[in-house]
Amino acid sequence: MKNNLVALRYSKALINFSETKKASKKVYEEMKVISKIFSQNKIALNLFSNPVISISKKKNLIFKFLKNTSQETVKLIDLLEKNKRLYMISDISVSYINLYKSKRGISNAKITTAVKLSKKLEIKIIEKLKNIHKGEIKILNIIDPKIIGGFIINFKGLQYDASVKNQLKLLKSQIVT
Repeated sequence: MKNNLVALRYSKALINFSETKKASKKVYEEMKVISKIFSQNKIALNLFSNPVISISKKKNLIFKFLKNTSQETVKLIDLLEKNKRLYMISDISVSYINLYKSKRGISNAKITTAVKLSKKLEIKIIEKLKNIHKGEIKILNIIDPKIIGGFIINFKGLQYDASVKNQLKLLKSQIVT
């Protein structure tokens, strides 16, 4: 909890600083790369948590993943190094991404389907979701053959389950009772 608060403070400062320098989009892209590294690679997460590995090696590793790093991100990493908080870079990147999306009215919709969504269907779903949210909507399509058919939409804390699996479950409960 304490680390999340600290990460939020760093990310708020970073977003304010990057907006004054007109570089918030570039920093956002860099934070997405950092977040992806740590969410998909547990070795990198363990490496940054390991106190035996020097901070300079950790810092160099981050720069290897980032191409043409912005001055704002460089300053953040230098500050984290100075304050011995480089291990928080993953939490800070996630917090920055959430703040950036919130400030720009960008929302994520998680759609679970048995097969990949077509672009045409994605556009239709986005149009329907715009009745709930006026800003930009990004679709994350998760493929789960276990739902048999249909879809499950998770958006802004709401879930709409129109999957065949759920329909069969409801039918079963009606038959049993």
